Amino acid sequence: MAKTVRVCHYKKLKIKLNGDVYPCCTSYPHTKLGNIFDEDIYDKIENSDVICECPMFKSIKRTPEDKIDLDYIHYETSNICQATCVCCTQSKNKMPNENSHLSKIKEIIEYYKPKNIIAIGGEILVQDKAFNDLFDLKQKYPEMKISTITNLCVGKERLRKAEEIFDKMTVSMLGFTELTYKNEMGLDFNKTMDNFMDLYKNKKVKLSPKYLAMPTNLFEIIPFFNWAVNLDVEKIYLHCIIELEHIANFNTRFLYWTKTFEKVEKQIKDIFEKNQELLISKNKHFISIHKNLAEKLNISQEYIDSLNLNNIVKITV
Repeated sequence: MAKTVRVCHYKKLKIKLNGDVYPCCTSYPHTKLGNIFDEDIYDKIENSDVICECPMFKSIKRTPEDKIDLDYIHYETSNICQATCVCCTQSKNKMPNENSHLSKIKEIIEYYKPKNIIAIGGEILVQDKAFNDLFDLKQKYPEMKISTITNLCVGKERLRKAEEIFDKMTVSMLGFTELTYKNEMGLDFNKTMDNFMDLYKNKKVKLSPKYLAMPTNLFEIIPFFNWAVNLDVEKIYLHCIIELEHIANFNTRFLYWTKTFEKVEKQIKDIFEKNQELLISKNKHFISIHKNLAEKLNISQEYIDSLNLNNIVKITV
């Protein structure tokens, strides 16, 4: 696939938790534009040249004809979260400058008025200032599309307000039974599912269920996928923790993990094959499967092509 050639930071900005500004999510060190608290941050954004490449884009030197017109501002809010996910390495403490950090980001958003905002970090639905800032932005700029990643385990009052803010929500799950969900995330599975189906029925928010597989919840990706594949959602994510291949030791004498993944592979492929026609009818990129998980489950590009799902299922990094 040919790369899109553009001045990347004229189309997208990524603002990290420490306030550093980059032209994309990859955040290569040499592409840093500045920090949101720099007095001349707008000049740095608009007058920098960032030369780099990624699998999708090639960023080139700007010309006098180029004008900044942001499609996205993707920013991190805070690490505050009500979950206790076993795979999370982040501190849950509030940052010392959190209020000023969020206020400055809001200022930058209102200055550039991007078409889309992606706000992530901890759990935004329990972060009062980050949440209320987004509500205010949506009221002022209703055409601005706002997305987040969430565990969705909140009360109904907050859910109703979230429904007025977000155009898209990716709902991350580390289990698909009450016990596993509680052990892996410290949350109430039934509450999350009730909230998901509440939003799903109202159809105001485009939902994308996401499963994060690891050795302790591996088998529950099967009922998750069987449930999700029959929903009219934006996208399904079958992802895994980065350390999966290191934690699941395939070199043991009794081949424990080899046999485990073979069982999961069979059942996941059964779901793909039984729902082949339904998936083809989606006629869009509907399923994202992380390359590490795809490798362990022997879901290759050849397998995807054999089911005529090459436009539906993408192996991603």
